[in-house]
Amino acid sequence: MNILYLHGLMGSLNPEKRQIVEKYGKAYAPSIPYQTNKECISWLYHNYKDKNIEVVIGSSLGGFSGYYLSRLLQVPALLFNPALANRSVTQNIPEITNIHREPMHIILGAKDDVVNPKSTLQFIAEHFPSTQNYQIQTLPELAHRIPLQTFKTSVDQFFTTLLTNNIPKKHLFLDDIRSADMVYEPIFSNSFDVVRSYEEFVKYITTFGLPDFISFDNDLGLDTNGEVALDGYAATKWLIYESGLDLSNLQFAVHSANPVAAEQIKGLLNNYIKFLNKK
Repeated sequence: MNILYLHGLMGSLNPEKRQIVEKYGKAYAPSIPYQTNKECISWLYHNYKDKNIEVVIGSSLGGFSGYYLSRLLQVPALLFNPALANRSVTQNIPEITNIHREPMHIILGAKDDVVNPKSTLQFIAEHFPSTQNYQIQTLPELAHRIPLQTFKTSVDQFFTTLLTNNIPKKHLFLDDIRSADMVYEPIFSNSFDVVRSYEEFVKYITTFGLPDFISFDNDLGLDTNGEVALDGYAATKWLIYESGLDLSNLQFAVHSANPVAAEQIKGLLNNYIKFLNKK
């Protein structure tokens, strides 16, 4: 798991806290120029959008940045005393239009005299979208700085909850628009996890391994540059030639409305599975 840690205005990730974070994955902890760069959120996004970041952790001004960055990256976040309402340095907030449903855990110190917890709670009440999945924990004795034991307890609880809730389902549905219940009966469709792009498909299987059943669409719309996105056939080729997984027992279907593309995917997978089972 790749974890992005965002420090506060004058902070950094010390070795003790890094060790706690790296219990759960590789920690990226960049030095962030808050005082000289008003576009730190965009700067962080462009530097880490291709690093397969799966969790954002931030403290104070890093918690502020982490809130918006987790929405841009569509990943869970753990935020300590995030400076959401007010900041001592100017930072521009990029436009974010996507819906963020990943879990967000916010730790507030009741004795914080730098980031007012009441202002943070008011900001959350007024600005968090109704679709946001968030949990707030206020610690009565916590001030602005996060002691090592508090950090460890919070990080351990966050990842325990996250990993428990992220046990993958056994069926995967690849389609850029449709939901599984538009193709399969409800008794079956509820067992699917849904991925919308080639990149999400690769990330899912790299993270969770091979599902018992995959349902492929072919046409996956446009990418962020307005170009035709890598399609279901490309996902099939990645699965066969690059994933390194044993596909000999893979069950699959193709629900593409394009009959030519559907036959390409079926033919490639069927022939490869037959080849494996003849060995």
